[in-house]
Amino acid sequence: MRYFADSFRMTIANMPAINLQKLRDLHTDRTVSIGDKLHVVHQRLDEDAATGYSPSTLRVLQKKNGIVIFVHDAFLPPDSHSQADLFAASDLLVGDGASLRACSAQGAITLGADTVVHRWIDAPCIHVGSNASIDGRITALKEINFCSGSHFIRAGAPTMRFGDSNATAAAAPQASSLRVRHVLDEGERQSAALSQHGDYVVRGAYQLHPGTTVYGNIKTYGDLHLGERTCVAGSLVSNKDIVLAKGCSVLGPVISQNDIVVGPDCRIGTPDAATTMICRRLSIAAGCVVHGVITTQDGAVMASREAADAS
Repeated sequence: MRYFADSFRMTIANMPAINLQKLRDLHTDRTVSIGDKLHVVHQRLDEDAATGYSPSTLRVLQKKNGIVIFVHDAFLPPDSHSQADLFAASDLLVGDGASLRACSAQGAITLGADTVVHRWIDAPCIHVGSNASIDGRITALKEINFCSGSHFIRAGAPTMRFGDSNATAAAAPQASSLRVRHVLDEGERQSAALSQHGDYVVRGAYQLHPGTTVYGNIKTYGDLHLGERTCVAGSLVSNKDIVLAKGCSVLGPVISQNDIVVGPDCRIGTPDAATTMICRRLSIAAGCVVHGVITTQDGAVMASREAADAS
């Protein structure tokens, strides 16, 4: 997931002219160009970011296939358009409505509302504003926080929060390695017991009652629906759609050949056991937390809590 970001950082680290610590110690506000493709921005915007960069700095941001290194905290103005690959030695703040090609930071990255990242974005921590769109991949060493309406194709971090996660379900437990395998024919329903043990293969659609705990994996050939507060200590795999109602927790992986819809306050994976979600399209509601990697074919979107409750 982090191949492009790691390769980009390695490229910068191997540049003979770039020593970030020495560059920070220089007392200058200049933007220095090293050839046509590499530009180093020394200007500080600590006191008043609204004043913005000099016209010469804004011009280098427009250059295609270039690399721009910000020695200090960086700020991209609202509605600006950057075509260079950006590296911030500290934090990076992207104004509302701005668009950029790719960026990496050693500090935190904050994307304003309605921003667009065309290729990739990577940092220790990233905050994604409302209705922001990442057309490629977004990765973080620690945490990503998504706001309502944000879109992405692939995402990965030890913790990904979708809105306020104060009411998120607790992590699913680990199941025993010794489990019975159950094969259910199409049309069969869950038994009355809310505690289910073993791996389930269902030759059709399947629905779990609210409050059920399954200590094992579930594979269905039809749609798979989890009722509210369902807990699955294993994986979910379906040839059709997977739908999680409010407050579910799944150890993972969660894999659908079609779409996945995740209701509010669900948790996928655990902090100690990162997992994977794979599907065609993903809709994930406010209050959810995912630990690991999300890969979609046609994109993921964070739905508001109100929209999820209404659906």
